[in-house]
Amino acid sequence: MEKEILLSQKLIDIKSLSGYNSEVISFINEYLKSLGFQCQELVYEGNNSYKVNNLHAIYNPKNSKEVIYFAGHTDVVSEGDISLWKSNPFKSEIRNENLYGRGAADMKCAIACFLVAVEDFILQNKLPEIGIGFIITNDEENDGVNGTSKVLEWMQENNYNISKCIVGEPTNPTKLGEMIKIGRRGSINFSLKITGKQGHVAYAEKAINPITIIIDILKILKSHKFDEGNEFFDASNLEVTALGSDNFGNNVIPGNAWANFNIRFNSLHDSKSLIDLVDYVCKKNILAMNAHHEISYKVSGESFMSKVGDFSRIAQDVVEKITGLRPVLGTTGGTSDARFIKNYCENLVELGLVNETAHHVNEYSKISEIKNLKKIYFEILRNIS
Repeated sequence: MEKEILLSQKLIDIKSLSGYNSEVISFINEYLKSLGFQCQELVYEGNNSYKVNNLHAIYNPKNSKEVIYFAGHTDVVSEGDISLWKSNPFKSEIRNENLYGRGAADMKCAIACFLVAVEDFILQNKLPEIGIGFIITNDEENDGVNGTSKVLEWMQENNYNISKCIVGEPTNPTKLGEMIKIGRRGSINFSLKITGKQGHVAYAEKAINPITIIIDILKILKSHKFDEGNEFFDASNLEVTALGSDNFGNNVIPGNAWANFNIRFNSLHDSKSLIDLVDYVCKKNILAMNAHHEISYKVSGESFMSKVGDFSRIAQDVVEKITGLRPVLGTTGGTSDARFIKNYCENLVELGLVNETAHHVNEYSKISEIKNLKKIYFEILRNIS
């Protein structure tokens, strides 16, 4: 069995939900030390979040200013209802040429491919012209507060430069080779509460129905055409994720109603302009209703796009060589830690496995695609060295 498959299994077999996990980070730490990497385990906590351990590692025997980093996360989302899994989500299993287990797609197999590709490269190039680094966090799937962003700050303070970076997020919709991501849409989560006046449904004129108000606001926001997208980005969109109110019976108009919604936005907007828009719509619709509104929001990340140039073209050429497919340069999907890395490195691509089963029950990746991903990472190293 190829080393990248065995290593993928070892990583999947370590249950590593977001937060501090000594086992998974220590395993990768020891693996990279055995290859000659200088490793630092960086532990952060506070900032209204939980404790997280991260790993920074570097191999640079010639002290080159050119350093390519591989970035990824070892934390996985919960398995959910374990009775729906055909096998233990934290005990990897190979069935029908697929490797099953939580993290198989997102993104423990990609980390295994990182490690084996780098190991093979160093065995052939003891003194490479470029340095090689790793940024590994156990906090991407949750808060992300004490993870990659803190490591990047530490790197800047300690003069570690990132020339190029590959993030191993699953980037392909259905098969390896379809897509390399060079950016992401921004994301804002909103919580809106409308306070009206409770009353009897038979005397509606004496009450102020917050449900009616919040539905009107959501209808306006949902029907608003933010944009039509552009060359690299889909159109921005809003989705309502929760809706509720006080419930005192079918003959009572409640006093409060609330809704949660998310806006995914492209490079034609920033978070401030969208927050201002939502606030304006809310204020305009409650102005004549003698109601009150409270709105809160959290910006998960701004929209961004990394440099389209030699590095992204090398990645495209290598993927095409290995898979026979010419990957498009895309920006679809949710947020990732690339949103932090882009502030420190313009030559940035996200390149990993298929995202079709990421976070799903019975998550898996194809054995053949794991093998090819390792080859892709190795060939990229060979082409830029």
